[in-house]
Amino acid sequence: MQAGQSYRAGTRVRVPNGVASFLIPTGWRGEQLDNLAAVLLVSEKEAGFVLAFAILNQTEEELFALLGEPQPITDTLVFEPTGKVTRHGKKLTATYVAGSLTGRGMAIIGPDLQGILFLHGRPQQEPQPSRSLFDELADEVRFIPTKDSLPSP
Repeated sequence: MQAGQSYRAGTRVRVPNGVASFLIPTGWRGEQLDNLAAVLLVSEKEAGFVLAFAILNQTEEELFALLGEPQPITDTLVFEPTGKVTRHGKKLTATYVAGSLTGRGMAIIGPDLQGILFLHGRPQQEPQPSRSLFDELADEVRFIPTKDSLPSP
């Protein structure tokens, strides 16, 4: 990805500094921000955003604790946890609130202490789609093998 360039739905993008990639979902567009090592997704049909970050050198326990803490989105927007972090296989999820926004976080744990973290924010009154955006994102996450995870010849 190149900072400032917009990418359409169906494009596979790699999270900056990480080994994870995912497909931009239908109805969304993505871009890498100049000042942030993340991919920003913006919906073309509803209010809200998704930020995708690389997880680097974090154990599952460290990620569990991290998702239970406040998540700073910008200098003035911080997602405060509203419930317990839940674990489903290699996925950890959490819920947040920030003023009039509701938030969700999902970390997917990959190989070699690497992974991807999605943070989704939207107005509290927006209806939740029938198929979860997080399910769609999670289904399309792929991890690029690192030299440490490849078998020796």
